[in-house]
Amino acid sequence: MALRGWSNRGLAEVAGCAPGTIDNLVSGRTQSVNRIRTAKRICLALDVPLEVFFVSVASSGTSYARNRSSKTGVSRKAQRPRGEVAEPGG
Repeated sequence: MALRGWSNRGLAEVAGCAPGTIDNLVSGRTQSVNRIRTAKRICLALDVPLEVFFVSVASSGTSYARNRSSKTGVSRKAQRPRGEVAEPGG
């Protein structure tokens, strides 16, 4: 962002996402985005590979509620390392 002279709002505009999304990522309040499309747009705007900032996680196809009742008692979403991006539907 600094190399391009962009503010958080400037990147959000170019990436087509909410300024709050960028604010939260930059400040560390959140370390992931809800949709892979948003991650791809941010990386495209910055002209960097997706892997520089985000790690994709394949959906297991099971629901959050079913995963919470697993034998371990830990939800699949809770097991996702911070900073990873959930695939759509995951």
